[in-house]
Amino acid sequence: MKNIMYIERRHYVSVNEYGYRFVDLVSRDEKFCTFDDVECLVFDNLNSFFSSKVVSESVKHHVGLMFCDEKHSPIVYANSVLGQENRLAKLSAQTKFSTKMKKRSWRKIVISKINNQADCLMQTSNDLENANLIRSIGKNVVEDDIHNCEAYAARKYFPIVFGKDFKRGRYADLANSCLNYGYSLIRGAIRRRIVVCGLEPSFGIHHNSSENPFNLSDDLIEPFRPFVDMIVFEIIGAKDIEAFDFVAKKALFQVFFERCVIDDKVYMISDAINVVVDSFVKCVSQNSVTYLKLPAFIEGGR
Repeated sequence: MKNIMYIERRHYVSVNEYGYRFVDLVSRDEKFCTFDDVECLVFDNLNSFFSSKVVSESVKHHVGLMFCDEKHSPIVYANSVLGQENRLAKLSAQTKFSTKMKKRSWRKIVISKINNQADCLMQTSNDLENANLIRSIGKNVVEDDIHNCEAYAARKYFPIVFGKDFKRGRYADLANSCLNYGYSLIRGAIRRRIVVCGLEPSFGIHHNSSENPFNLSDDLIEPFRPFVDMIVFEIIGAKDIEAFDFVAKKALFQVFFERCVIDDKVYMISDAINVVVDSFVKCVSQNSVTYLKLPAFIEGGR
């Protein structure tokens, strides 16, 4: 598990031959971290700054860079395409990934998402009856989810988790604001891994909007959403968080440190994202859905 370095205070970030040096410009405290221990640097303070060598060394060591605006929302994800192997071959295979395999992949993704929603219900409220109801919907998913079981499950699921009056969408209430922000964090991490692996992020499995340059990340994020939902449920219930502010956004970053299971192995979400994207790369190269690996909740709790 590598670290996501969250820079929330005024810092100067520099590098040496071994790693990063973080200097708190207020307290003058210093912290060091090797390149191999860092997955991503998140700059969430407009008064922080860094040397230009931070960018070049981050590229060299495949460390992601994320920059947030004055509202603490991610606005830039910097990735490198240098060092990618067989990029042309991967892009060629991606364009040839058959429609049949895409439909089967989407079925597998939707089933995983719905099962995770059921497990989220058990984690948040120990509601076995409704968890079984949600899980039963997943059993009816067919190729390409032509009956739209995903949407039907969502209509049942969200009011159970967040209250009967809750409506999912881009609304300004605390729950929706947290959900949208949390999803954007996961989506950004998936985008980064897709690019690192040499795939084209606009070529989706199910999502295929010509106006969306990140269709593939919008496909692969689906099984991860319930992990964000669980964090948001906890934020809603926290007495010290009443508005969608810096404290809430910082809490949402903890989703990367939630644990999940893939093929009987436990991963942090940040590592699981790499496993999922890497498995899809193999699916594309073999034109088969067999290799697709997706996250699940840990049985019995976190």
